[in-house]
Amino acid sequence: MTTLVVTALGFERAAFHHLAHRPEWRVASTGVGPARAADGLARLIRADRPALVVGAGVCGALEPALRLGDLVLPAEAVTPEGARASLALDERLCDLARRFAEAHGGSAQIGGRIVSVERIASTPADKRELARRFEASAVDQETFAWARVAREAGIPFVAVRVVLDEAGEPLASWRPSTWRSALRLPVRALRARRTLRAFGREWPCWRS
Repeated sequence: MTTLVVTALGFERAAFHHLAHRPEWRVASTGVGPARAADGLARLIRADRPALVVGAGVCGALEPALRLGDLVLPAEAVTPEGARASLALDERLCDLARRFAEAHGGSAQIGGRIVSVERIASTPADKRELARRFEASAVDQETFAWARVAREAGIPFVAVRVVLDEAGEPLASWRPSTWRSALRLPVRALRARRTLRAFGREWPCWRS
């Protein structure tokens, strides 16, 4: 029974390179954004139907307590238009996330809500508004779309995200006031990917 790990970006997919060599695992990227996420996962499922889909990658924090490198395993994904999708919370994976976070000096938020948006929430004000409107703790672009496609195919879907940008931090843009964050982003992205890779190395035990 195959487990498909799906990411948006190649740099996220690279964190799971070690799984790609195992016959019971598949690792692929769909591209960024809801439309590409949905189309990409639908194609992957048609090509080789997995028993489980794990949507993995980085996210933005909406909750101030979340820090760079923290794990987020949400129980629900929503969109700004009001659509909702329940996400699976595998007990063994959640326990693995808690133990991993404790061992690495971080935290694992289990449950809660992630909001999937069309455009990146790039400023602290954007994040505060999303947190207020949706009572969500994290934001990304793909989780809802992946969950919807998996649900329509009758396949369980689990989301695993790692915090890249904290609630009070802007993401990179071309505005002079955020050049500093633009310079920081590659370093932060590499750190988030290292967390994804380290946690992903535990997954064969989870699925054994």
